[in-house]
Amino acid sequence: MKSAMILVLAMIVPMLDTTMTNIGINTILKDLNSTVNTMQWITTAYVLALGLAVPLAGWLIDKVSGKLLVEISLVIFLIGSIMSGISTSVSTLMIGRIIQGAAAGVLISASQTLIVRAAGGKNLGKMMATVGLPIVFAPIIGPTIGGALIKFLNWHWLFYVNIPVILIALFFVIMWLPTFDTDKSDKGFDFTGFILLVGLFSGLVVGITNFSTDDVFGKMNVLFPIFIGIDCLILYIIYAYRNSKKVLVPLTLFKNTRFSASAILLFMTGLMSNGVMFVLPLYLQNIRGLSVIWSGIYLIALGLGMLVTRTIVGRLTDDYGAKWIVIISLIAGFLTTIPFAFFTKSTPTWLLVVVMFLLGLSRSGIIPIMTDSYSNVPNSLISEATVSTRMIQNIGGSVATALLAAVIASFTGTNVASTTMMNTAYSQAFIWISVGTLISIIPAFWLSENHEKKVA
Repeated sequence: MKSAMILVLAMIVPMLDTTMTNIGINTILKDLNSTVNTMQWITTAYVLALGLAVPLAGWLIDKVSGKLLVEISLVIFLIGSIMSGISTSVSTLMIGRIIQGAAAGVLISASQTLIVRAAGGKNLGKMMATVGLPIVFAPIIGPTIGGALIKFLNWHWLFYVNIPVILIALFFVIMWLPTFDTDKSDKGFDFTGFILLVGLFSGLVVGITNFSTDDVFGKMNVLFPIFIGIDCLILYIIYAYRNSKKVLVPLTLFKNTRFSASAILLFMTGLMSNGVMFVLPLYLQNIRGLSVIWSGIYLIALGLGMLVTRTIVGRLTDDYGAKWIVIISLIAGFLTTIPFAFFTKSTPTWLLVVVMFLLGLSRSGIIPIMTDSYSNVPNSLISEATVSTRMIQNIGGSVATALLAAVIASFTGTNVASTTMMNTAYSQAFIWISVGTLISIIPAFWLSENHEKKVA
């Protein structure tokens, strides 16, 4: 349990970082004289780098001592935090965020794997509950901490605050985390597949980000990256078909209907998770006129809702199966997101907070998707399935952020927008989130039911 607690301490920093940064986007945007469509990159680049680093972590943890890998990841995250903190331009900040994201992807993935290894098959439930602590509390305390730092200091402290926590985590890792055994096999890393996947997802995200531009050159900025992404997808399919036994994401996984449905859902629910966490702080500050610290306090309602259902969703899934829990949660997610498209500045505060709490309740209901994705996968492909689902989930989040930023920017433009245009922009963003959530119900019908698990 001591090893698990040390690794949880290491994971807290990147998990808090995302929620703290989201609350500060509006402040950073104004300070750097930027736009929503440009500033979304500090979230999108982070999540994209995090997702693409996951397969690299899966390979490194078998080649390098687990302890050393955690130490290196913390140091790199520290460097990224310092670079982000001292930034005076969007480009420098984005580079710092990419460094942070890559380090976070390796750190979180490696820590979760090491916790399972430390359990050695014993008390795994207690260990995994421990892993879930930062996931549960980050959405509750992150926005409030971020809001307080900006109000009483400045936005640079969103990143400087990481420094003492990382140093404390490093001290505990160096002093008390054991050295885990490495894999002595000659298993190589699929660099070709990795590069093609980077091209696929980066092209897609860049193309979507440029979607708000409306001139001819702007359209080329949209089409060219997307074409590169499509080309990389075609090349990856050909490559994976010819090298089926050594690729990062084997195509045979998608012959499993349940895995395919889960993969689509994990990608789509990025709108419901990352998308909401990106848009809500901007909405609260730009439409409701709240200060950054009050925005963080309001978001506690969302986090508390997630906490309530997270404690019971596992038992409900065992009793009723993932299928109906996820479907009901997605319907609830739609019903609690669409009201934001029609809320105005005069909407009562109590109603806003209640709907945010109910939205939080629905978000934890999508947790069974990840578990269900492994239910029909052969043991020989579990490792590849784990890497694939983690990567798809994070990429979905980055695509969602880029898409919603493009939607908002298409209405607000680069100039100061009128109140009417601002209202329209955020209404459209919430409609996109709602529609995406509603569409996600379709693949959910292919998830497992309770009686299927009993038969298995």
